[in-house]
Amino acid sequence: MKKKRFVITGAAMFFGLFIIIQNSWGAASLEKLTIGWSAISGSQAPFWITKEAGLFEKNGLDVTMIYIDGGSKATQALLSGDVPIVQVGGSAPIVARLRGADVPMIAGLTNVLAYSLVVASEIKKPEDLKGKKLAISGFGTLTDMLTREILIDNGLKPMQDVMLLQTGGVAVRLAALKSGNVQGTLLASQQALAALQDGYRVLEYNPPPFVSHPLIVKNEMLGGERNTTRAFLRALLKVHLFYGQRHEESLNVIQKVLRIDDRKVARETYEDELRRYNPGGGFEAGNMRKVIERVRETRKMEHKVEIPEVFDLGLAADVEAELKKAGWKP
Repeated sequence: MKKKRFVITGAAMFFGLFIIIQNSWGAASLEKLTIGWSAISGSQAPFWITKEAGLFEKNGLDVTMIYIDGGSKATQALLSGDVPIVQVGGSAPIVARLRGADVPMIAGLTNVLAYSLVVASEIKKPEDLKGKKLAISGFGTLTDMLTREILIDNGLKPMQDVMLLQTGGVAVRLAALKSGNVQGTLLASQQALAALQDGYRVLEYNPPPFVSHPLIVKNEMLGGERNTTRAFLRALLKVHLFYGQRHEESLNVIQKVLRIDDRKVARETYEDELRRYNPGGGFEAGNMRKVIERVRETRKMEHKVEIPEVFDLGLAADVEAELKKAGWKP
């Protein structure tokens, strides 16, 4: 398997402010740990902050972060033993688990989908969609399932009140919207922000639960190397809290990670990320089951698994409780 990789480096820049995120761990004996990540977006900013601010070292870890192009490739890298922890996008880890792979999710930095429903300017509220057409990538795909969920949640019947047209990937859906062939479609945050510049609008909705950017490991990591995993989560979740509460400093990181020169665009991107912000990395039980069943239905998979086989969030919950008990604040 050929993987596209690079190691994150960079100057300390403005991270002197992270002196507030201290702990008692010494740096004399650091344990080496490699982390894989599979997408470049604002949701990954906490990883960059943690690395560049030296928070991994303060938790006893010498961390190398490696980019692996795509959630499926990242999951395969984990299964093959190339990396012990990966952050992935989409439903790849759940699909792998349904196929029998031993890769539980230990935390999720976001817990809803990173999609905006972008619509024509004349559509101001969900009921305005009645009689209109929405683009999806294809029937049975994730955009199909989520679009249907959004419509049903708003009292609209898919394929009756609102027609769904399968048009293809992001570029084709956006082109269909601009041509007027459809009046709306789901777009990832960056494409959605670009569409707003062209006069389209985002129709707000209650986002369905979704596993977006989860951290996954093999079960052996939770056994023999549990303390290492805990130290990793402690460092990351501290910075994740910082990311959600210290807006201007985090905005600086967004600009660097995504190479955005315009402060206004960076702020819009950051605010969009905060819609999906999940401070403790946990997930509600009902939403866990909904996420699993959605993947089973989308992929037409008959194999059933129980929630604890897919989600092992105990360590993240322990770390969150520990930080709250200590009264830790960013």
